[in-house]
Amino acid sequence: MTGPFVFKVRLKIADLFHQANHLETFTAALQKAETLQHFVLKLIAYCALSYKSEVRWLNSREKHHPDVWHELENGEIENALFVECPDLSELQKYARLYSKIIIFNTHNEQWFDELKPHLIAFNNLKIFAIESRFIDELVEALTRSLHWDVIIEDGAISISNGDDYFQSDVVRLS
Repeated sequence: MTGPFVFKVRLKIADLFHQANHLETFTAALQKAETLQHFVLKLIAYCALSYKSEVRWLNSREKHHPDVWHELENGEIENALFVECPDLSELQKYARLYSKIIIFNTHNEQWFDELKPHLIAFNNLKIFAIESRFIDELVEALTRSLHWDVIIEDGAISISNGDDYFQSDVVRLS
């Protein structure tokens, strides 16, 4: 798939870690400069935060704005989730802007090794990584009508689309 696409998304989420079970339906568009890998990571990140009410999905790229976030009633962003590997200066900006930062991406040892000595300065940061193979398999299985059954456990995530079953460990790096 290339180019801008609109997806009808139906996510049936069983979050065993947070003891939540719910259905999310919405329409999502692949942004002009967005990769399918980034789009899939955003979908998974949405599932990870959706146990909370008022979870939002970024529809257009805005500098220093999270991909997925949990918003309080007063409009303040409580949990800012990014599906990227930001450098140290970007993380410092995020730390000033948001009370809780979550980085969610595929394993990138070089990026994490460079960042690791500086993590002690961030008391509001959590970093999670999943297998890139998992994302690649989900990208290959994408259709315009996404019907995913998602199971989130402590340390793992699995997704079924009715035809295929995908699973990955989720590793907390910090």
